[in-house]
Amino acid sequence: MATISHAYHRVSDEPFEIERAFDADYLLYASTGTFILDIGDRRWMLPPQRAALIARGTVIAVRSKGQATASSVLFGDSEFDAPLPVCRVFGLSDLARQMILHVMRWDAGRPSCDETANAFFKALASVARDLAADEDETWLPKPQSPGMAVAVARMLEDLDQDLDFGSLAEAARLSERTLARKFDAELGMNFRDFRHRARMVRAKEMLLAGREPITEIGLACGFESTSSFIKAFRTFAGTTPRQYRMGKAG
Repeated sequence: MATISHAYHRVSDEPFEIERAFDADYLLYASTGTFILDIGDRRWMLPPQRAALIARGTVIAVRSKGQATASSVLFGDSEFDAPLPVCRVFGLSDLARQMILHVMRWDAGRPSCDETANAFFKALASVARDLAADEDETWLPKPQSPGMAVAVARMLEDLDQDLDFGSLAEAARLSERTLARKFDAELGMNFRDFRHRARMVRAKEMLLAGREPITEIGLACGFESTSSFIKAFRTFAGTTPRQYRMGKAG
């Protein structure tokens, strides 16, 4: 039986963690709270300013650290003309956000002959596909061992500081040499490169939230001056922090 497009809405009052694969192309969106999405060896943060378009059959792990609302869409078999990439994470426009919230009225029990719903889901698929073509580089490599997970979590807690590598090794209960090897083996980059990428991803998250001044975001991400932050961000993202905020948060 062919899958019809339908919405998936769930409010979670407590932290949760699930792992599964859908038999449909999937638009994952947290209308409140933040999801942490793991696919393969990559991890994304999904605040309400971002969504993920995921190909059918892809195994995903999703968790939240607190209250969150899933307002997501499973697309029917004929909504996309070609197979989707495994995962694309992108910034949502106001139009896309409102369209997602609008389709929440049509769940899996809706009539397949509802032409209004069918047309709306088709339009949403087109909008999501176009937005996903401009993928936002916001993933981090995922730790593969407990010790590495501890070290990364410790570092991410204090991205505004230049933590001593020895303190991370101590927290992970590993020697500095072993931890250095694990950064290369598990994350595909050394400690300094990973920290820099994490700072850039954190900066994107803060810019999308749209509240704090750019100077304060730079300081929170470990930069001593606004000019050094802007230069590093432009190199990473191809645009200035201000331009990124204006272009992605709408």
